[in-house]
Amino acid sequence: MTLSPTGAKILAAHENGVVTGHPAALDRLEGARLIRRVNGVRVMTEAGHQALNAWKDEHAEPPQDTVPGVLPKLPPKPHEAVITAARRPDQLVAGRDDEAYHRGETWFRTPTLRVVNAAGYADVRPASWRAGTRTWEESGASLYLTEAGREYARQRGSVNVRRRRVVVVQCGDKKAEPSWEKYHYRDVIPAGQLYIGQYHRSLRQAADALTDVSLIRILSALHGIVTLAQPLHPYDVRLGDERAVTAEKVALHTAALGTDDADVIFLGGQSYADLLRVSVPHLFTPLAGGIGEHRGLCKRASEDRGLREAWWEGAAELFDRHHPQL
Repeated sequence: MTLSPTGAKILAAHENGVVTGHPAALDRLEGARLIRRVNGVRVMTEAGHQALNAWKDEHAEPPQDTVPGVLPKLPPKPHEAVITAARRPDQLVAGRDDEAYHRGETWFRTPTLRVVNAAGYADVRPASWRAGTRTWEESGASLYLTEAGREYARQRGSVNVRRRRVVVVQCGDKKAEPSWEKYHYRDVIPAGQLYIGQYHRSLRQAADALTDVSLIRILSALHGIVTLAQPLHPYDVRLGDERAVTAEKVALHTAALGTDDADVIFLGGQSYADLLRVSVPHLFTPLAGGIGEHRGLCKRASEDRGLREAWWEGAAELFDRHHPQL
């Protein structure tokens, strides 16, 4: 098949990934076997590469509908998926297997997720139980925006999106007793309600003001990093105890949380900060002094937006210092 300028332009724009374009043009390319469908998306065939190379030999590079430095626009649904994720605090590109679907939030079908993933705008995070898998197709895990995805949202959606803002708070010694009537669990309590001491509550008060609840985690001396919803049995373990969590285990949790692509503030004591900093070198720890001073700073942060922004500026500066390539 002799390529038309439109066909050559489509193939040249997508020769390293998923092929997208006007449906009629794609149908013609597919009919000529220059592209084919793989798992619901179109990719270039070897014949397509050969036809494109022949077109280039005769006509040089085909013109592209792009502005230098501006990312090409995705098809409508993948475009919507990236922009929607950029507006979520957790930057999740939600599919049917994600909690967003079950909560009735906006979600997208598998072919759309494939296009976003293939474009490099979203990817999975590591997890210990998925050892050995590297791709979204292999793992079936949740997709989250990459920096490339955020840049696309800024350019193509005018969304002022930045890295996620994660807050990790120290656990507490004083814990609630399980109660079916109060917590609707037997023998366990959601981590966000387990710790009832005044110190932990002051940390949580600041955390709630600093970021979205979906980006708050608790660093447990026994369990490591846990979500607020994770059910836990009451326990009596401190750092340094034989059963205490290790830095290696915490590193698995920070990888799954994606702290290598987030500004991270820790609220708590030095020993917990040291444990966390092993795997989060850009960790920002704004609390200083004793417990009373910590509580005072947390109260100020919960009330003073300027202080909160100053803390986030410090966290962003630390991230940039430790990840200059990003």
